[in-house]
Amino acid sequence: MPDQRASPHSDTATTMTAPRPEQTCADDARAEVLRVLVVDNDPAARTVARRVLEDLARGGRTVDLRLAPAIEDARTLLSGDSEVAVVLIDMALDAEAGGLGLARWLRETQGNRETRLMLRVPHPDRAPDPDTVVHLDISDCRCAPEGRDTGLHTSLVATLRSFETIRALARHRDRLAAWTHTLEHRVAERTRALRDSERRLRSILDAPMLPIVILSMAEGRVLFANDSANQGLGLFATRHDDAIWCDPEDRDRLFERLRLHGRAGDFEAQIKTHAGHRSWALVSAITMTFDDTPSALLSFSDISGRKAMEEDLKRLATTDPLTGIGNRRTLMDQGDRELRRARRYAGALSMLILDIDHFKRINDGHGHAVGDRALKAVVAVCLHQLREIDILCRYGGEEFVALLPETPFESADRVAERLREAIARIAVPVVEGQPDGAVISFTVSIGVAAPRPDDTTLGDVLERADAALYAAKQAGRDRVMGKA
Repeated sequence: MPDQRASPHSDTATTMTAPRPEQTCADDARAEVLRVLVVDNDPAARTVARRVLEDLARGGRTVDLRLAPAIEDARTLLSGDSEVAVVLIDMALDAEAGGLGLARWLRETQGNRETRLMLRVPHPDRAPDPDTVVHLDISDCRCAPEGRDTGLHTSLVATLRSFETIRALARHRDRLAAWTHTLEHRVAERTRALRDSERRLRSILDAPMLPIVILSMAEGRVLFANDSANQGLGLFATRHDDAIWCDPEDRDRLFERLRLHGRAGDFEAQIKTHAGHRSWALVSAITMTFDDTPSALLSFSDISGRKAMEEDLKRLATTDPLTGIGNRRTLMDQGDRELRRARRYAGALSMLILDIDHFKRINDGHGHAVGDRALKAVVAVCLHQLREIDILCRYGGEEFVALLPETPFESADRVAERLREAIARIAVPVVEGQPDGAVISFTVSIGVAAPRPDDTTLGDVLERADAALYAAKQAGRDRVMGKA
């Protein structure tokens, strides 16, 4: 039996709820409670409503049936509940426009366009005109005798279905509106963020700092260049970048690295400035798309000062500070290279070791300043006598080593004799700047050696040359001795 309990709004308004079958929740529409309000004081109408309720309950629907015997009761119920699916109004109630008044109140005053309206008129003459039916969106209008049979049942079921369709469309509309609003909001945010990013990027790129250019990957055409690139490198849009590279192979290596890895950092290259000067630059690059063109963004940091310092450090590490020629480290590096080359191409190579005779007497008798001038004089004479391809290094103290590429042992012996004679003619002023004053002269002893097939390093050749030098010293100095 239907459950009957008194409405809080009226003694005669009754809420009747059908027995609810077990729900699966598989279908939200079927799980929704459908509220039907019957505004009618005719017991026969209630009987039809109950029958509809029971049929829908057996079909797995949950329907909440409410009865209002008067128009005011209906207004009270509808004021507190905007989720009513169908209102069935007996037009015989409150004859003067009561039923239509309730319909107008619901549509126009309450703004409710979803609830479906069904009218029961006592006579066809009481039916509203077509314009009113359309304006108030009335779903069904039938004469009272028809309300006692299955016609009302069929119409009520169809009206409930139309309500569900309207409600579903409304939900989709609301979801679509919310989604559209969210999408518009996100698009606006992204657009604003993109504009901000573009402004920031433009400010960064145009700032008076590093030269920055964007080049097309295919042809190296300049697509963008900031002010620093314009002024410092002479790069501007439509120009090609080949004008700035001192060595075109540097550009090829950079772009090959970009094609393989998409970025390149700490790439050192020499570039030409707008004024035509050469400078060292540290190039950082990354691939990108600019105006739908595969491109690369390059920034240039001037490292000329750093490279100059590196060259100074390298020179200090490999050069004798007093005489300006290579030191022992340079001798070993270049000597090993010359030894490998001589073996690879079956060429000749010879080595001379020169030692100033009694050099300690010069330092002790005249001072280290005179000794330093004597060392410089020996270097000057040797450089004058030797070829450009020959390598002269200070081995330590008063000892010097000369490497003679493409020179066999016999020829090296003659070169050594020529050096000995030239050095013996040196006259070093005791007082600097007074060549007509007291001078000192000295001699050198020279050991000569050449590589052997079983030599593994330059040290093996040095050892024999040093032994030859020792033999020259033992034989009375101021002479040349050799070990082939």
